[in-house]
Amino acid sequence: MSEFHALRWEPTPAEKFFPLPERSTTPAHLDWHQSALHVIDKVNSSQLAVIPMSLSVSDAENLLNRTDKRYAAVVDAENTIVGVLMARDLHGRQSGVVANLLQLPWHELTVGYLMTPLRKLPSITSAQAKVARIGDIAATMQEAGCDFIAVTEDDSLYGMFVSLKILAVTGESVRLYPRATSFAEVFSAIRHAET
Repeated sequence: MSEFHALRWEPTPAEKFFPLPERSTTPAHLDWHQSALHVIDKVNSSQLAVIPMSLSVSDAENLLNRTDKRYAAVVDAENTIVGVLMARDLHGRQSGVVANLLQLPWHELTVGYLMTPLRKLPSITSAQAKVARIGDIAATMQEAGCDFIAVTEDDSLYGMFVSLKILAVTGESVRLYPRATSFAEVFSAIRHAET
C-alpha cells in the first residue's frame, strides 16, 4: 500500500441527497401489457425525424444514418405530413422497380416515390390509443399488415405508432406477414409523387 495515498475527505452532509430524485413513470423494461402511450411518436415531438418528399433518396439515407433514425415522417412543400418512410425501403425491392420504370438511376429518385402515403395507413383515435396496450397496437399492425398506425385527434394527425419503436422498447418484434404487391401499387406511388 505504500504506493497509494489516501485522498482528502470529509463527511458528506445528508441534505445534499434530499429529496430523492423522482422516478420515471416509464418502467425500465416494457412488455406488451404496458400502456401504448409509452410507444407513441407524437407529431410535435423532437424525436420524430421529418424529411421532405422532394429529398433525394441518397440524401435521405445520409440524413437517417447521421441522426441514427430508422424511419421518418415525410412532409410536402406546405410542411404537412403526407407519408412515412422506413430506412429499409430506400434499398427495398420497390425502389429498384420504380427506378427501372422511370429509367432513372437509384440516387435520382426522391422520397415521394418510396414513401407510404398517410392515407394508406390504418388509423385509430387518440381515445383508443389512451386505453390500448402495446400488444393491442402490435395486433392491429399484424391485422393491417403495416409497420405504422396513425393516431388522430380532432380530425388531425396526433402521432404514430411504429413497429420499430415497439421492438426498441420491448425487445419483441411485431411479426408482419408479407402481402402481395402489384404493379398497380407501384404506378400509384409514381402518380402520387408526380402530383
